[in-house]
Order: sequence, then C-alpha cells, then structure tokens
Amino acid sequence: MRFVDFHTHPYRPDDLAPGTREFVRRISPAVREHGDRLADPAFVAELLRAQGAERAVVLAEHCPNSSGNVRTETVLEICRQVPDFFLPFASVDPNTDPEPAALLRRYLDDGAVGLKLYPSYQFFYPNERRVYPIYEVAQERRIPVLFHIGSSVLPNTRLKFCDPIHLDDLAVDFPDLVVIMAHGGRGFWYDACAFLAAHHPNFYIDVTGLVPSRLLAHFPDLGRIADKVVFGSDWPAMPRSPGENAAAIAALPLPPDAVEKILRRNALRLLRLDPAPAAPAPDPGA
Repeated sequence: MRFVDFHTHPYRPDDLAPGTREFVRRISPAVREHGDRLADPAFVAELLRAQGAERAVVLAEHCPNSSGNVRTETVLEICRQVPDFFLPFASVDPNTDPEPAALLRRYLDDGAVGLKLYPSYQFFYPNERRVYPIYEVAQERRIPVLFHIGSSVLPNTRLKFCDPIHLDDLAVDFPDLVVIMAHGGRGFWYDACAFLAAHHPNFYIDVTGLVPSRLLAHFPDLGRIADKVVFGSDWPAMPRSPGENAAAIAALPLPPDAVEKILRRNALRLLRLDPAPAAPAPDPGA
C-alpha cells in the first residue's frame, strides 16, 4: 500500500521542550529502536519508503513557549538531503517573530512548500486580524496551511485556541487559501471539522493522531468526504508505524477509490505533485 505521509516531524530531541522530548521517547517504538540514527535524513527516508511511503512532509515546530523550537532552517536542511522524498513545511510564530509574514515569504523562497501553525502551542486564535498577513502570503503563493486542531497532552497546551470554529472566518476572508485541520478535531471537534471540510471548498482534514480503525466512528461520512481527507502519521511520535496505520485505513469498509484518495491522491494534488499510478497490491496467492 503506497501512501503520502502529510505529517511527520524531524527527530531533533535537543530542540524539543523537556516534556515533549519525554513524550516522544515514551510513545515511539522507532526512537527506542533506532535512537540517534533518526537524525540521518537518508536513514529515515529509507525506513519510511520500506513501509510504502512515496513522499513525506516534514514539519517545523516553532513553538518556543511550549512544545519546542524545531526551526524551519533545520527542516529545510533535512529536506535538501533527500529532495526526492521529503517536503519541507515552514513554521512561523505570530507572538515571537517580529515580521512573521516576511519570514514566511523568505522560507518559501528558500524551498518550503507549505506552512504549519500551532494555535494551541503558539497561543493565538486563527482568526485574529494580526495573523492575516501570514495568510495573505500563503494564499498568494498557493501553499497549504496545516493547523493543529485537536487535543494535546503536552505541557503548556492551551486548547481554547484549537476550536475549529475560528477557522470559518478564513474561508470567508481568504477563499483561495487551502486550510488543513491536522488531527481532525481530536477529542472534541470531529463533527465541526467534518462540517467545515464538507462545506468549504478549500478545507481538508488530516487524520494524524487518530486510531485508524476508529475513523468511521469519528467521521461516519468518511466515504462521502474522502476528497477532503489526507493521511498523516505524526512519525516518529506514534505507537505504530506509518505503514501499519496506512494498512489499517486500507482495511476500512470504504471504496478502493476513497482509500486511494485519503492515502495519496489528495495529498499529491494539494502538494501539486504528479500523481503517478499506485503500484498494484501484491497477490497474496503468489
């Protein structure tokens, strides 16, 4: 089963807050098994390719007041080492970067292909007007913006900033902006995220951090909104491998076309990559 992982993080423990670092080490079999080898981008790319990944988005995490500070410069350098596999997403902080919109423009000029924002870790509401210049750049440059929308157990998280209702203003004020709701409203807001994805043309759900076998419980209309869903893993901070999660989604009672959209085609379209045909599944009787 081939897939595009829309949501991975670099393993940079020294750049993480102590609570985040301990959480990743506790939850991640990959960290326990491979340790410092995960700092090698070529090694990580081969691990993920062996599980079926075609490409992987790597997310910066510029959250100096909470989860950590994995800067975009670090992510750009990682992705340059395996450019045919990794795709870098920038991160800017509306509270600590003096000119976040200008900084985002610079990151895009340096090779970033998307933006990750963390309202609950960076402490801002997505519809605050002071953040709008960031969206103006993203809309102009036609890049997707991935928002952390859902619960978190990391220290210093402030969940009030994650309510997806605050994204609704963006659909009105930035009609061409691609908005992806990472974690699909995990814990509180599944219905709200499903409604927004179904009713706003440029809104999507990223199912990172959700138990794949329970997706239909969270999103009963998953087959109907399959055009608006992308697969992500949160690797390496996950208890199972991306390949296992992708296989669990493939095993859901969904049409094959819906599975293909969720696991790879939607992501390739949003990232403006050529959607090469998926390889046929191996014949179990061969």
